[in-house]
Amino acid sequence: MKKLNLGCGEDYKNPGEGWVNLDNNKLFKADIYHDLNKIPYPFKANSFDKIYMKMILEHLDNPIEFLKDVIRISKKGAKIVLIAPHATSYANLTDIQHRTNFTESSFSKELLKEYNLQELILKKRDFIFHNKWKKVIPFKKYLKIFFNGLYEDLLFEFEVKK
Repeated sequence: MKKLNLGCGEDYKNPGEGWVNLDNNKLFKADIYHDLNKIPYPFKANSFDKIYMKMILEHLDNPIEFLKDVIRISKKGAKIVLIAPHATSYANLTDIQHRTNFTESSFSKELLKEYNLQELILKKRDFIFHNKWKKVIPFKKYLKIFFNGLYEDLLFEFEVKK
């Protein structure tokens, strides 16, 4: 199984387990260095069974074109795991390098169609809580508009249908 850790940063994954680590920052250990805003990526079409990206999509100039190239380099049935900060999280609001905001609705079926990303099938959407006490707050769905920073990070898992 061939896997890509896209924008690996400090999270270098073991190549012996099938991982290829890509980053643009030479301060981090990576197998391949490539500017993440330069598309296409240096891989053949249908190369990867799994693509993992954590905290990179919000930094890119064109996330939609990025995702189209991720689809291109993914095999049919590939799993794509994307982690991004929630739009209202403190980390998102204070990082001046963020270009795009995400919420739990950012990858709805309708929006994926509008973005021409129908080959991405959303399989899982979840919240990642770094502060565990936030998990027990009742009625989060309704209270989120009153509590900025209630949600921290988002996890999206997709399957690629080609």
